[in-house]
Amino acid sequence: MFSKPVVLARNPGLITSLGWKACIAVIPLALIPSASAETFQLILQGKVVMQDGSVPTQSVGIERTCSDAGSAPGPVTDKKGEYLWRMEVDPMRQRVCKLRAQLAGYTSSEIDISGFNSYSNPKLPPLVLTRSSGDPNVIVTSSENVPPRSLTAWKAAIKAIQAANMPEAIHQLQAVVQASPKFAQGWNTLGIVYKQQDKDMEARDAFQHAIELDPKLLPPYVTLDRLCINYKDWQCAAKVSDQLIKADTKKAYPEAYLHLAVARLELKDLAGAETSARAALAAHANPRIEYVLGRILEAKGDVSGAREHISKFIELAPDAPEIELIRAHLQALGTPQADSGVQPNLELP
Repeated sequence: MFSKPVVLARNPGLITSLGWKACIAVIPLALIPSASAETFQLILQGKVVMQDGSVPTQSVGIERTCSDAGSAPGPVTDKKGEYLWRMEVDPMRQRVCKLRAQLAGYTSSEIDISGFNSYSNPKLPPLVLTRSSGDPNVIVTSSENVPPRSLTAWKAAIKAIQAANMPEAIHQLQAVVQASPKFAQGWNTLGIVYKQQDKDMEARDAFQHAIELDPKLLPPYVTLDRLCINYKDWQCAAKVSDQLIKADTKKAYPEAYLHLAVARLELKDLAGAETSARAALAAHANPRIEYVLGRILEAKGDVSGAREHISKFIELAPDAPEIELIRAHLQALGTPQADSGVQPNLELP
């Protein structure tokens, strides 16, 4: 249980005339002394919205995740998607804490509250819910849509996969697509197994077959796109990312915007890269897009814009891989040192 808030004012009559809510709003951040002299009560106000900006049709839970044992569930949203959270805070405790929303079938953006103090704004930016995308590496084991001529080989392949006998699975899946060369899911499954066995070139070919046979089947786009990025095949990444964005009408895989921005930057298409990066921000892709957009603006000579977005990435992902290298790059922006030495990766495998 949280202790009851105590609001201090120079004018004792102010509380009576304005009421509790008005007094809380007057304080830049409601860091209010609690019953314990060592902690404060932090009062935060926020809202949860869907990807299109609309209010969720049901209540959404809010949770706090911390780098120590401070993680905890919080309030639920009201009909307007709004919430108010009073939490105990120890200002001397060093830890990373973030807020996020919880709703089955959706992923949430995060808000870092680690450095909040009495001068921070208690009105938080919205938490954005995005429909969760399925893992493109999941193998569909159902035999429902398998062509009859490939059914025996398909069942043998699934049995081999479940037994972790991947060479046999590849052999049986090759028989599946040989008997039914237009079976897109068969090609996609063969590509997944090839990739698990580090047969990347064979996997790329299988995924490409699946895409050509069924342009509405999204997983092979995603896995092929990731392979192109990992191999720094920028032409391939640009092409497949663009195809995925067009096919993915519900934006289930917003990572495609990030991949396209990176590929276009590497291909020296700075205008196209910036367009893709800003589309990624609008699609609420991962925080890495802030760093990529910063690098794009740096390449365009906009040092101020680059500094803004790279700083934002560091704020959103302080524990990200290569973070110290990125901090060093930020410090060197606008100097000859920025172009020398080891450059941080735009994306990580």
